[in-house]
Amino acid sequence: MNMIKSKIVDIPIKMEKFYGKGKMLHPSAESVEELIKLIPKGSIATIETLSRGLTKDFGTDVTCPMRTGNAIKKIAERYENDTVDSQIPFWRVIRSDKLVIKSKNFEFSASKIEDEGFKLIFTKSGSIKVDINSDSVFLF
Repeated sequence: MNMIKSKIVDIPIKMEKFYGKGKMLHPSAESVEELIKLIPKGSIATIETLSRGLTKDFGTDVTCPMRTGNAIKKIAERYENDTVDSQIPFWRVIRSDKLVIKSKNFEFSASKIEDEGFKLIFTKSGSIKVDINSDSVFLF
């Protein structure tokens, strides 16, 4: 496995209009995995809440949500349906709009979410939405 460390960089100028000036974390997949392991069974986190947890842990002003989402996809795609490492419950992280993160095995993620007691909503576009109230989202 490629052990790339998380990096702290200046917030890029083109992103300052969203985040202001300061430091941004580019998280490694390993850093993302460590936080995902904290999400208990029957709980769901979003990329946004996961990013906030990373921001707090690393003492930066913000964590890049795109890199966080990409790390989650990489983690999910390392596992095949029959060899999933349940120590890293990547399926417990969804997008901020409550959609299951699209990956090669996103149907598997949806089925695991459903197995943990959440209702799924299938959209016309082929996406899968988790029926969860915003105040029920796991916070780090």
